[in-house]
Amino acid sequence: MDLPSGTVKLKRGGGAGGHNGLKDISAHLTTQDYWRLRLGVGHPRNSAGGGGERDDVINFVLKPPRREEQQAIDEAIDRSIAPLGLLAKGESERAMMELHTGR
Repeated sequence: MDLPSGTVKLKRGGGAGGHNGLKDISAHLTTQDYWRLRLGVGHPRNSAGGGGERDDVINFVLKPPRREEQQAIDEAIDRSIAPLGLLAKGESERAMMELHTGR
C-alpha cells in the first residue's frame, strides 16, 4: 500500500513495516535479509471516496482493486518476470536496473 498501483520495486532486506506476512516470513527464515518484490496496490487515501483511516484501509485490502488499478498491477507483474529471471541467475544489480528503469 506504500506504492501507487502499478509500481514495482525490488529490494533486499528491510523491516516488516507492520506487515504481518513479512513478519511471518522473517520469523521462518530467521532473518530479514531476503529479496522482496514490492508491487504497489495503491492506498485508500488515493482512491475515490477513501480517507485513509484504519477502517478504510481494512476495507481497501479486503476488496478487489478497481479495474484501472488491477490493470496497472497486472502490467507491473508482467514487467517483473524477466528481471526476476536475472535475479535467479545471481545478476541482482542488473535485475534491479532493468526493473526500476525499464532498461
